Amino acid sequence: MPTKRVKGKKKLKSIKAKQTDGMGSKRRLAKFGKEQRKGMRGAAANYITRSQALKRLQVSLKDFRRLCILKGIYPREPKKKVSGKDKTYYYIKDIMFLAHEPVLDKFRAFKTFMKKVTKAMGRKNYEDAKRKHDNRPTYELDHIVKERYPRFVDALGDLDDALCLVHLFALMPTGNGIHAEVTSMCLRLVREWQNYIVVTRGLTKIFVSIKGIYYQANVQGQVITWLVPHQFTPTVDKRVDVRVMLTFLEFYEVLLKFVNAQLYMQIGVAYPPKINLQLDSAGAQLAAIELERAKDEETKDVDEKVDDNDADACEDISQQQKESEKRIKTLGGAIAKYETNPVKEYDEDEDETTYGEMSEPLEAAFASNELAAQIYSEQRKERSEKSLFSGLTFFLSREVPSACLELVLRSHGATLGWDGAGSPFDEKSTRITHHVMDRPHQGHRYFNREYVQPQWVFDSVNNGILLPLARYVPGAELPPHLSPFVDDGQEGYTPEYRKELEKLKSAKQVLHEVGAAGVEDSEEEDAEEQEEVYAADLKAEADGKTVEKEGNDSEEEEEEENEEEESDKEEKDEVNNDDEKVKKEDEKSSLKRKSDVATINKKTKRIKKEEEAAELKELAKTMMSKKAKRLYDRMQYGLGKKADKIQKLEDKRVKLEAEKEKSKEAETLAKVSKKRKRKTKGKNAN
Repeated sequence: MPTKRVKGKKKLKSIKAKQTDGMGSKRRLAKFGKEQRKGMRGAAANYITRSQALKRLQVSLKDFRRLCILKGIYPREPKKKVSGKDKTYYYIKDIMFLAHEPVLDKFRAFKTFMKKVTKAMGRKNYEDAKRKHDNRPTYELDHIVKERYPRFVDALGDLDDALCLVHLFALMPTGNGIHAEVTSMCLRLVREWQNYIVVTRGLTKIFVSIKGIYYQANVQGQVITWLVPHQFTPTVDKRVDVRVMLTFLEFYEVLLKFVNAQLYMQIGVAYPPKINLQLDSAGAQLAAIELERAKDEETKDVDEKVDDNDADACEDISQQQKESEKRIKTLGGAIAKYETNPVKEYDEDEDETTYGEMSEPLEAAFASNELAAQIYSEQRKERSEKSLFSGLTFFLSREVPSACLELVLRSHGATLGWDGAGSPFDEKSTRITHHVMDRPHQGHRYFNREYVQPQWVFDSVNNGILLPLARYVPGAELPPHLSPFVDDGQEGYTPEYRKELEKLKSAKQVLHEVGAAGVEDSEEEDAEEQEEVYAADLKAEADGKTVEKEGNDSEEEEEEENEEEESDKEEKDEVNNDDEKVKKEDEKSSLKRKSDVATINKKTKRIKKEEEAAELKELAKTMMSKKAKRLYDRMQYGLGKKADKIQKLEDKRVKLEAEKEKSKEAETLAKVSKKRKRKTKGKNAN
């Protein structure tokens, strides 16, 4: 009830909100929308901390890490860290994506399983614990591989880390959570991958460093680089979390199985390949793998129908097989006859000649188009690099790294033997063209082969040509092993040995281009020149006979005249020699003066040009803005740092060359002193 106004008191004002505009609340809501509350937009809504993610997923930190590694989810760095700078943030959509993962249910089931097993062990009910352990929950990662790599090209592009880790665990010792089954599986996957590289000849680069051996291969257009540790048992550091590495390995094993199976299927080989246990126990690496051609689905269906419907026919086939086995036993004499008169084997040279005949019209067709000619030349170069060691037979000594050399040599077409069990031929074989050894001297040597150090193989592969053997002979000081992964033009420093190699490669390319096209032309030109010379000789002989008959009487007169002319010339030469000496001395002095003046003029001109360039730079700097000037100073600082680095390398090279020269001089002096001592001893004995 409103109160009445009392007489004499001031009237109370009603409290109302000021109306800023003439728009009502409904109209404002329709125009601007509902006002959002705090934390419902921006970084606070898009990102979540790790502890919040653990609460939402209801898993332990260990399981959360495993799940993130398997699914490929990693922490993010938001611009505005709402919950604090010391927190780890994840994208909230990634966490929602993890909540629907089937592997997460398996982790929870495994947690309950472990509770049951521990309870049974606490009650000393070992039979029940063993039964539960045998029926433990398992999970598969095939669906995760398909999710992360929907295309096969994506899997090949992300194979670098997988290969590095699998090659590492293939050499790891058992213990510290690493089981023998893990290392054996890694070794199998490594062999399968390397065998595929050998079959397809995809290896392009190799570099031996302190960290290990870097390989690079081209697989279906994808360049894949991986690192293989040296052949020794590594020690596990306590600071390294092996559990995290094993989780990565768990996923990479499945990925590599998928990739190997697909690659083998594409080349028509059965996967997984069989391993010869005898060669494997003898220490053979890739030679222990036995490849078989893959069966088509149609042939499999036919085989199944035969097994179901034609049992009688199968019995007849088994009888035929028994009869054929009896015949095989009597084939010893026939094989001996065959060995005495063997059939002509497949020759690679003949194949190359036929390819050369076919490539001639292709070269003529591509000559009109520059791009097509360039592509054709690149393909030809790649083909020659793949068959770099084809036709050569190598033998590996015990001290060289056989696993590395086997991969490199066989992937470039070489036949291989080694010092050990399972080798196709021994050290005394006459087939061997190159003997790879890493010892300075050997007791016995064969003169029908070349002896080289392992670096010759690596450098030849990196440069795509067979390098000269003089610098790679056993006991010789090896040239620097240059990395094929470094761009010398970008670095600004080119080593001296790289320049020599470039000259060799350019010379080979010129010979290859000119040789094939110019052999036929040169042969035709030589034949024409020989015919012309022969005809000219016949004419000269015919003309010479007539001249000899006519000119017999005048020979004595000509000889007397020649003697008189020679005596006159000698007298004149003696007089002119003195004058010429004086003239030459004057000319030399005048040339020296002119050269000194020219050098002074050149120096002054160069100094003036440098001063003008420096002035122009300073003027340009003054015209720059503050931001551009700062940028320019940073650029100059980087260029100066690069120049200092190049200068250090140059100084180091000069110092090494000087030390080498000093050592050579010392060796020569020592040899001379030894010879002198021997001579003095011999004189004293006499």
